[in-house]
Amino acid sequence: MKNVAVMGGAFDPIHEDHVTVARLCLERGICDEVWFMPSPDRWDKTLNASPEDRFAMLELVTSNEPRFILSDLEIQQGDFRGSYVFLKGLKEKFPDVNFRLLVGADSYGNIPHWRDPLHFYGTEYNGHLLLRDIELIVFARNGYPKPDETAHLLKGYAPLHWLGAEEGFVGKYSSTQIRKDLWRNRGEKPAGLDPKVYRYIIENDLYRE
Repeated sequence: MKNVAVMGGAFDPIHEDHVTVARLCLERGICDEVWFMPSPDRWDKTLNASPEDRFAMLELVTSNEPRFILSDLEIQQGDFRGSYVFLKGLKEKFPDVNFRLLVGADSYGNIPHWRDPLHFYGTEYNGHLLLRDIELIVFARNGYPKPDETAHLLKGYAPLHWLGAEEGFVGKYSSTQIRKDLWRNRGEKPAGLDPKVYRYIIENDLYRE
């Protein structure tokens, strides 16, 4: 069975840490491919670039690695339904693939509180189902601890893989900071932004405050 790491998110814009995590997953044999899945417009955060622009920026930095697969399946889904509903659909569509979800250490502790935005009321959480059914690849984020893998497994959750400093990943960049840098000085490429993506942003007049 092919192992695929799913890297979802806004990618608003994509930066070097996204690519570094994806390459490490391949180099360390955690997955055979990384599927980049940009989200549609979302209820839980304000996105600054359209799905089309975010997809185009991803295309610029993923096209030279055949094991990076760029997919618009979540955009085509229309409504943002959260990770569990989307991944369950992927498993049905690709039954011969073992999907592993890439997630930052800053998000890991909140996963039990994730839910389907179309069923948001009450306590209709599905994060515990995601933890049970989907393997995770958790990457380090500054200020957040490494998950306790033993405690994770004792709860009946699917296996967890870790990418931190010892594995070669030290995160430096954030899309939020890159946007702030662009607001302050559009004439200089922010650290962590691919030159091709920077040119696209300037040419398409994105990320103006």
